[in-house]
Amino acid sequence: MTHNNDVPYVGAVFEASHAGRWVITPVRRWLYRGASPYQDIAVGVVPYLGRCLFLDGWLQLAEADEYIYHEHLVLPALMAHPAPRRILILGGGDGLALREVLLHTRVEHVVMVDLDAQVVEVCKTYCGDMQQGALDDPRFHLVIGDAREYLRDTSEHFDVIFVDLVDLMPGTLALFEDVFSRVRRVLLPDSLVVVHGPDPGPPLYEGLFMVSIMQRHFPHVAWYKAFITSFGETWSFAVGSNTENIALLPPHTWQERSRQLRRPPRSLVPEALPALMLHPPEEEERLRSLSAGAEIASLEDWPAVLLSREAVKVLQQLVLNPHPDNVE
Repeated sequence: MTHNNDVPYVGAVFEASHAGRWVITPVRRWLYRGASPYQDIAVGVVPYLGRCLFLDGWLQLAEADEYIYHEHLVLPALMAHPAPRRILILGGGDGLALREVLLHTRVEHVVMVDLDAQVVEVCKTYCGDMQQGALDDPRFHLVIGDAREYLRDTSEHFDVIFVDLVDLMPGTLALFEDVFSRVRRVLLPDSLVVVHGPDPGPPLYEGLFMVSIMQRHFPHVAWYKAFITSFGETWSFAVGSNTENIALLPPHTWQERSRQLRRPPRSLVPEALPALMLHPPEEEERLRSLSAGAEIASLEDWPAVLLSREAVKVLQQLVLNPHPDNVE
């Protein structure tokens, strides 16, 4: 059998999420490639996924399904809080969590703190239509700086705080612990704090590790999960509170509060959220063991790199011309 050796891609992104599992995302064309003082930034067009943002080689969002991630990150906490007027977003430089926050009619003031001004500008240039004008909303205030320094210095207090920072890895554990410790300065009595986490399931259970971190800082933590197609895995979300377990809110409360959104959610059903916050005994038992101090021995950093067109050619040859004699 013969194959066309032409490669219709300018490159690809290679991500290794855990041992033995690689995700390769082919890029048809690059819209932007650059580097800030903090990270490499790339925006490319990917088949089926549309425009995608990569930071240091890691996929951050895909045009086709970013709303699933951002709705699950933002909307449950906004609906759970009875009056979410003042909102803080730590990270979120792509502006899409901000877009979801501004859907709530009771929101009056939003502060977004992002370390990298270049990410904010690149996303406004190449993903501005996805933002739907969020960065120009008069309720929005942008702070370029370190989230930890902002939490240390600000005199403001917030109803809901979204921690939309880097992914959970050994090198970022200290960051999350520091942020959760400092966030207490900006809490009101009924504040909610939201964080995202990786896949909570086997083999690594990394998302449960994030939930256990939240449980060390908040007496009430509700968590749920959603499958993000472009990430190729389930993602987890945890909501911490000093006063209320939002998982106990009844379906009719979620339904009533969803009417305060300017449009219905596309990827979740508000009255079904209590069911999403129920978990099987195996997950609950593993979470208890993590909260008691157990560690995930396999939690480690994994590489993410941009591949050249030539490297994609080599990969194509390996796929189209396999060598079965090398298979053990």
